Amino acid sequence: MKNQRVAFFGTSKYCLPVLEALKNLPAGRQELVLVITREDKPVGRKQILTPSPVKQWAIKNGIKVDSSGVAASLLIAPPTAGLQNDEKVDLAIVADYGKIIKHEVYEKPKLGTFNIHFSKLPELRGPSPVQSTLLRGDKTAWITIYKLKYYPELEIKMDSGPILWQKEYPILPDDTTESLYTRLFQEVAKEIPEIINSLAACRLPLISQDHSKATFCKMLTKDDGFIEWDLLKNSMYVACCDRNMIPTSRVEKLYNQYRAMYPWPGIWTIKDGRRMKILKCHLEKEKIVLDEIQFEGKTPEKYKN
Repeated sequence: MKNQRVAFFGTSKYCLPVLEALKNLPAGRQELVLVITREDKPVGRKQILTPSPVKQWAIKNGIKVDSSGVAASLLIAPPTAGLQNDEKVDLAIVADYGKIIKHEVYEKPKLGTFNIHFSKLPELRGPSPVQSTLLRGDKTAWITIYKLKYYPELEIKMDSGPILWQKEYPILPDDTTESLYTRLFQEVAKEIPEIINSLAACRLPLISQDHSKATFCKMLTKDDGFIEWDLLKNSMYVACCDRNMIPTSRVEKLYNQYRAMYPWPGIWTIKDGRRMKILKCHLEKEKIVLDEIQFEGKTPEKYKN
């Protein structure tokens, strides 16, 4: 029996543990043969064209990689277009890719195309499930792996496919989007080899989502990080000391906003007519303590009352 050929769609540094897991799939069973990522982008003040972390990983590890979109189209093209019949992939995994994949592409692999999504689907379908989970103040996060499937009757089609696997993980009190995102990818990477083996052996049934229970999260913008200065200022005092102190629940909500928006877009306010970004803060005795701030056009500095 020949190896099952696996393709990976992804872009960010966070999903690299999944790539490592795919690279180390058992010999004689599955093999990572193709990585598809987003196009190179200008980075830094000098706008140097830079490949994605996933592309850099693939080049370093000698895995065929494409960031032009051509390889994705080859998955559905006739053999004369590029990939030969024995080079077609059997399975595709998607993680933090950042682009919409056409259903003509994701329906082609024999075993299917499966996306890693960080919510308990059908809750929080959409592009910001980790941020939304932290904003709500949830104590646990979920990982769902589901099969990409096209439902023409659904108005909003994203993240609606049948579920292959779900698991719950604890959220730490000071987790940010960055730390939680990092840890969830590390956790799912541990599970990927067994999940793929079970999928190939038909040991994992697909469970349809209840679309009537779907909730959605939006694409974040810089405005989602804005906090009114008076509200932030009042959250920096203990209740017994100041009658203007806002309730503990509101302080926690503001801190959850910081956790959810870190590292992007970050939280910011307007203080004395100047835009001020809160780079680091923490909770201490029912108040928010600002650790590091940055005024627009200035270098980061420690916050001083």
